[in-house]
Amino acid sequence: MTATDIRLKPRRKSARPSWDEEPSWFGKLTKALFLICYAAAIVLPIWAVVATSFASEEALARAGGNLLLIPTDLSVQAYQEIFDGGALTRSLILTIGLTAGGTALSMVLTIGAAYGLSRPGSLLHRPLLMLVLFTFLFAPGLYPSFLVVQKLGLFDNYMSLVLPMALNAFNLIVLRSFFMNSVPGELLDAARMDGAGEFRTLFKIVLPMSKAILAVIALFYAVGYWNIYFSAVLYIPGLDTQPIQVVLQRMLMSTQGLPGSAADVSQYQTQAPDSALKMAVVVCTIVPIVIMYPFIQKHFTKAVITGAIKG
Repeated sequence: MTATDIRLKPRRKSARPSWDEEPSWFGKLTKALFLICYAAAIVLPIWAVVATSFASEEALARAGGNLLLIPTDLSVQAYQEIFDGGALTRSLILTIGLTAGGTALSMVLTIGAAYGLSRPGSLLHRPLLMLVLFTFLFAPGLYPSFLVVQKLGLFDNYMSLVLPMALNAFNLIVLRSFFMNSVPGELLDAARMDGAGEFRTLFKIVLPMSKAILAVIALFYAVGYWNIYFSAVLYIPGLDTQPIQVVLQRMLMSTQGLPGSAADVSQYQTQAPDSALKMAVVVCTIVPIVIMYPFIQKHFTKAVITGAIKG
C-alpha cells in the first residue's frame, strides 16, 4: 500500500468543555424562560406589596382584602398616616436614628480596632487578637447576654440596641485582613519617615485606600441596625416607641387574633385601610436598603474577597 492510497482524514477540532461551547437555540430559550420566571418570582411579590400600599379602601374591598397586582383608585392615605407625626412616624424616626448612630459608632470602633490589630507592634496585639477570635468562635448565649444588659442598667434603654452589637468580630477580622494585605507596608513606612503619626497615617493614607470595604462593612452594620427586632423585643419591652420592625410584626399579628395583640397595636390604628397601611409599612422598611444597595453592590466582590481570602 502506497502513501497515495491512504486517505487522509481531516483533523478534528480540539474538543472544548461543554460549558465553553456555543449554546443551541433550545438552550438559549430555556435559559431565557428560566430567568424570566426567576425574575417574576422576585418582582411580583414586591410589586404586589407596593400596589396594595397605594390601593384605596374600595379597591381592597373589591379584592376581598387580598394583595393587588393592578392598582386602581390610587390613594396615598396610608403613607400620609405613616408620616403624620403619630406613633408610626416616631417609630420610623427612632429606627433611622438607631441605624445612623449605631452604624457610625460601629464603624469608629471597627476601624480603630482593625487598624490597631493590623500593626504587629501595637500594644497587647496578640492577646487582644486572641480575645476577638475567641468571641468570634464562641458567641455568648441568650441568657448571659440578657444578664449583662440588665446588670449594666441598659434594660428599657435604647442603648441596649446599640452597644451589644457595636463591634462585630467578623467585620473586624475582614477589615484587619484588608489593612494588612491591601495597604502597602512601604507606603506606611514612608509616611512614618516623613513624620506622620498613627492617626494621620490612618486618615490620610489607609482610609482613602479602603473606601470599597468600608462601604461594604457600613452596609452590613446598617442592615443589622435597620432590621433589629429580637433585641428590641427582649431589651426594651416597656418603652412606648419601638423600632419599625417590631411595629410591623405587631400590626401583622393583630389580624391573627393572638392574645394581647389588639392592645399592642391599638396605638397604631389609623383611618387608612388596614391592608394598605401594613403594606405601606413594609415598603418603608425595605425601600432604604433597596436604595442603598445599588451604590455599594459594585464593591462587594472586590472588598470581601480581598479582605477575607488574603487574610
